[in-house]
Amino acid sequence: MKFENLKSSLKDEILPIYLLEGEEDFFRERGEDIIKNVAITEPQLNFAAFDGTTLKQGTDNLVNLLSSCPFMSDRRAITVREWYPTAQELKGSIKNYLENPFDTSVLIINNAKKCEALKKFKKVTVVDCARGTPELVTKFIRSECTKENLIISTSTCKLIAEYCLYDMTRINAEVKKLISFKSGKQDISDEDVNLLVSKTSDYKIYEMVSYIANKNYAEAYRILEELNSISDRQMLFASLYYHFRRMFFVSMSDKPDDELASILGVKEFAVTMARRQAKTFSSKRLKLIMDKLAECERGFKSGAISFDGAFLSGVFNVLCE
Repeated sequence: MKFENLKSSLKDEILPIYLLEGEEDFFRERGEDIIKNVAITEPQLNFAAFDGTTLKQGTDNLVNLLSSCPFMSDRRAITVREWYPTAQELKGSIKNYLENPFDTSVLIINNAKKCEALKKFKKVTVVDCARGTPELVTKFIRSECTKENLIISTSTCKLIAEYCLYDMTRINAEVKKLISFKSGKQDISDEDVNLLVSKTSDYKIYEMVSYIANKNYAEAYRILEELNSISDRQMLFASLYYHFRRMFFVSMSDKPDDELASILGVKEFAVTMARRQAKTFSSKRLKLIMDKLAECERGFKSGAISFDGAFLSGVFNVLCE
């Protein structure tokens, strides 16, 4: 089940076990709240949460709570966050419960990563909480604005999403900021977004690399000129290296984005972005840029050159390669 279908499905039936799975924290947290709000009353008496790591010592307490009768509610709800048991660990009472759950309890498992062992149980309903599609993000932004009688175009929704790199937590915060700023007005424009929405550092890297790929060096330098502090320059320098390294690995691999994301230790959308940009560079050019950035970083860390020297030399090599 896709996240966007969760709310409507709960109108028909509340199922006993939900596995909210995916990289988008906002969707998982929102999904958990949606299930709890529909499934239980008196949450102070009928809700509990576990950290998945604590279940390594045993699942008896979890099973006991799930087996307990709710109080002044049709059901109780239990959330377990970041729980990744192996098939061998799912035995005894917890296995019995996953196979035959009680209809008086709802178990909500909130996981950023996949857990195949849990998905093998027929009673576990998987809710896909992956990064939102452009259509879903646009729908969310427009819905939030409509509630406040504000008009917003599809292109402006897309601009907000891109500045936030489709991170729904950031999008939610930035949309609230825009709504507050435009309260009582008619619409939200691109000018409002450019004035108020903060671009993520990763977006600035993505933007800069796009300019480099298109040999628009004046715009790339403009981004550099916006960096006033040494910490900002250090962050950009490190991000630039990792971005080009990611692009190089993506260009050399035929693995799917989700698998590469796991290998590289990044979110899947970062791999999708890297793949999109890598097409504008040859693998040879990516390798040369990556090696030159690494050489400058080694020079700085060894004390052979100052950070400013490494930064200017590294960025100059990237721009002129």
